Amino acid sequence: MLPHPRGYLTFAWCGLVGNALVIPLTVAFTVLEPTWRTTNIAVGAGAVLPSAVVGLVASLALIRWRAWGQILAIVALAMDLAVGVPYGIVRMVLLEQDRPLTAVLSGLLWVATTAALIYWCRPSIRRYLT
Repeated sequence: MLPHPRGYLTFAWCGLVGNALVIPLTVAFTVLEPTWRTTNIAVGAGAVLPSAVVGLVASLALIRWRAWGQILAIVALAMDLAVGVPYGIVRMVLLEQDRPLTAVLSGLLWVATTAALIYWCRPSIRRYLT
C-alpha cells in the first residue's frame, strides 16, 4: 500500500469549500457591481459557475477517493485559468477603478490556481488512487 499523498485531503476539502463559496460570490459580484454587469453575467454564467460546479463534483469525488476526481479537478482548474487570466487582464486594462487591487487579487488567484493544478497533476496521486 502506498502512503497517502501529502496534503491530499486538505486540498480536496479546500476545493470543496472554495468552489461552494464561488457560486454565491459570483452572484453577489454580478449584482453589486454595476460597471460591467453584462460582462460579469456572461462570464459568470458561461464559465465561472460551470467550472465551480465541476470543481464541486471533483472535490467530492476526491474526498471519497475516486480516481476520476483527479481528472475533474484538473479540468476545473484549467477552466478557471482559461477564464480568469484573460478576464483579469482585460479588466485591468479597460477599467481604471481599483486597478492595483485587481492586479494583486488576479495575480494571487492565478498563482494559487496554477499551484493547485500542478499538485493535482502529480503522478503519485494517480498511482495512489488506482
